[in-house]
Amino acid sequence: MTAVAVIQARMTSSRLPGKILMPLAGKPILTRVIERARAIRGIDKVIVAIPEGDAHEPVAVLCRGLDTPVTRGSEQDVLKRTVMAAEAHGAEIVMRLTSDCPFLDPEVSGAILAAFRASGVAYASNDMESGYPLGFDTQVTSMKALREADAEAADPYEREHVTPFLWRRPERYPALYLDHRPDLRHWRLVVDTRDDYALACRVYDALAPRDPLFGLDALRALFTAQPLLLSMNAQVKQTPYEGLPRA
Repeated sequence: MTAVAVIQARMTSSRLPGKILMPLAGKPILTRVIERARAIRGIDKVIVAIPEGDAHEPVAVLCRGLDTPVTRGSEQDVLKRTVMAAEAHGAEIVMRLTSDCPFLDPEVSGAILAAFRASGVAYASNDMESGYPLGFDTQVTSMKALREADAEAADPYEREHVTPFLWRRPERYPALYLDHRPDLRHWRLVVDTRDDYALACRVYDALAPRDPLFGLDALRALFTAQPLLLSMNAQVKQTPYEGLPRA
């Protein structure tokens, strides 16, 4: 079954506009995400889904230079945009990724995809409240389930965030979650604010020259040696998920 990774990207982030083109050790954040997505075992194609409009043209230009296909759609209806991108490239399995996660670990994402394939569930992810660091987030679903979500979802939250229609309905869409112990969810490895970006720059400068696809083990070693790095963005509050089906 063809597995397509769809990276949702836009230039109009409310807290840090244009962040996905800001450099990390010499390459834009989005380039770093695309490189990591391409390294995920089992992914057949990587697509970037961007909103329509001139404001997002720099993203399209970057993707052309990286030989990465782009699909354009509604800025607010990210569910529809994701479905359009997946359908345009023959996806049977869809991995949803976001462009502000330059620490995405290809091994972790690959494990989630492998678990999805082996289990027969409709949806697989790493846990949304514990386990892997914030920024490792990977969601995998069948094209069938995603089409059903697109056809039926009326809640604006479900359309903006793509997969809530599925994980809010575990009785209809059986789900599998990969967790990690010890719990590392307090590691904030997503770029939403200037403080997040400052941390990302420090980490990439330290690790990328040796291995641009550094993963969890390298991060653990760095933060063990320099624990104060994690305090650089510890005060940033993450928006909680709405309607999680589990306590």
